[in-house]
Amino acid sequence: MEQQSASPINVLHAIRITDKAWRSVSVITISNCFKSCGFSMSQEEASEEPLEPDMSLEADRNKLQNTEVQFEDYVTCDEGLATTGTLTDAEIIDIVNQDINEDNVDENDVDHTDPAYFEPLISNKEARAAINTLRSFIERCDDIEDPVF
Repeated sequence: MEQQSASPINVLHAIRITDKAWRSVSVITISNCFKSCGFSMSQEEASEEPLEPDMSLEADRNKLQNTEVQFEDYVTCDEGLATTGTLTDAEIIDIVNQDINEDNVDENDVDHTDPAYFEPLISNKEARAAINTLRSFIERCDDIEDPVF
């Protein structure tokens, strides 16, 4: 019979185990724990306590009401502000020519013999799997310095 040796648990393993356990706790479980400890409030209990008005909000409101600005001035304050513009034909031609020149420079900079040019894109799922594999490998190595983690 083959025996499997248990890997030693270090602080990093303990943190990962705790994180996994915490993430597996459902919202309902947490809610039930609070209810069993007496933290539950029914609607009647919540409505019995009068809410105190927020004095800072009240003070801000009073400051705004006591201003000398007329409504018409407030509404037309940005009337002279340019919100749109029209380009001349020459400006449009310059913009198009700049875009064409930038595209030509980019194509000339690409090295089609570079292996990275032909390298396929890696999906998020593949990247996560690679990270988990690497993490597992590093955690099982005894001769790696702690600063790696």
